[in-house]
Formats: sequence, structure tokens, C-alpha cells
Amino acid sequence: MPYISTDNYIVLCHGFVGTDSMMGLSYFNGVKDDLTSRGCKVIVPKVSMTGSIDERAKQLDLQIEDLLNLRSSSAKPGLHLICHSMGGLDARRLVHFSGLRYNVLSITTVSTPHYGSPIASLSESLGFVSRLSCQLLLSCLSGSGKAMNDMTPEHMENFNARYKNVPGIKYYSVTSKFQPFVNHIFYISNKFIKKGSSSKYPKAFGENDGMVAVNSAKWGEFLGVVSDETSHFGIIGWGIMGILAGDSNYDAKDMYRWLVDNVARKVEGKAE
Repeated sequence: MPYISTDNYIVLCHGFVGTDSMMGLSYFNGVKDDLTSRGCKVIVPKVSMTGSIDERAKQLDLQIEDLLNLRSSSAKPGLHLICHSMGGLDARRLVHFSGLRYNVLSITTVSTPHYGSPIASLSESLGFVSRLSCQLLLSCLSGSGKAMNDMTPEHMENFNARYKNVPGIKYYSVTSKFQPFVNHIFYISNKFIKKGSSSKYPKAFGENDGMVAVNSAKWGEFLGVVSDETSHFGIIGWGIMGILAGDSNYDAKDMYRWLVDNVARKVEGKAE
């Protein structure tokens, strides 16, 4: 069955310590060009690498307005947000703002820590000096350095209670998992999330992609685990960097075509 494209805009929202592109390399490796070649209208906003969810969501709103030239237009285009990692939390916060100049039709999250990541909580076990140094480093990268605090299971419990799904918007989610070799950058984090447990935050632990547990990534209609051998980076097209360490050269472009096809059919009601 061939994939079909949407009539409305696709917005690719990057995650923590990400950007639209850096040194000529795109965050969503090759995805924008691939979708554009298939007839999609695609934009890739740039928000703070390490800012809080609130900060990043406000920047996301402004970026969308700028990229679509909406401040001097009466048009109110429809958007499908497809978001990796923290980008999904930004999107969920965004749709609770009043006065948006566009209509968000759907939010599809990819490996987003909806129930938090234990990795974000690790900083709380550091000494004061180490924790402060870490926050200062993140602040220097871009933004306030509050991102890690916002992705802890504790914070996400409050976030989820406050920011419910908005009626009329369709929510979908996917994720991946893998078994890294000892030389993979996510080896320790993968084992920590997989072997750890919490009676209060059980969804934050278990099988994972090196950063986010499978159960933490489930939100709205869960479309499944797209790969059993792909990391948190691999699902945006950068698995080749760890291909000798247990990651796979996953075809992320094909997955994003499928995610677009999903909203084209289910939200826009299109058919072949």
C-alpha cells in the first residue's frame, strides 16, 4: 500500500539538545527533504536546546508563526505536529495556549517521555557543585537549562494532570527499543532504565531506547514499537553512528512517511 501525503502542513519538532540543523546536518536526518519530495509541506522550527517545556512551547509558537508568515495573515492553516522526544511535550503544552494563529489537527510523538525519564532524575542524586555545573553547561548551550528538571517522572506526573489532551486534536505515539553493546553511548542508561523500578512511577522503567522507556512513550493512540534494535537517536535517522555498538541503520525516513500517511488517512480522511 503506497503512502499518501497530507494536504495540511507537517511540523517536525526537535527534542532536547536539538536544533533544526547544525553544521549542515539536520536533526531529522533527511526526513524533511524526503517528505517534501513526496508533496508534503514541511517546516522545522528551532527552539531552545535546553529550555523548560514552557519556554520551548512559547518559542515553538513564535517559530511556526514566522515560518508560515502568519502575523500579517488572516489565514489559519491546519498543522500536523510530529515530534521527537521532548518536542512532544512542547507540542502538548503549545496547544493549551490561547489565541493560536493556526489549527493543530494532530500531535504524533516519537519516543517522548510522557511519564518522565529516570535519566532526567539522575541529576538530583549529584552533589550541589556537580548539579550546578551541569545546569550551567546546559544554559550555555541554549536556554535556561531547565529541560532535565521538566522531564523527571515527578514533574511529568504534575504536567500530565495539568495539561490534558485537547478535544478535537488527535494524539498518536510510537517508540523503539534496543539492546546496546557495552561500547554504545546509551549502554549504561539503557541498563539503568531497564533494570530499575519504581512503585510510584512504574511507566518510567523497563524496555527502552536508551533514554525513554517504551511505556513512558505511549500517549493517545499507540501505533507500536517500530523497531526492536533502534536507539533514541536511531529513530531520527542517526542510528548509523552506533551501528557497531548494537544500534541499527534504521530507515527513519520510511517511518516518517508512515506517520504522515497515518494522519492523512485518519485525520484528513484521505484515501489513495
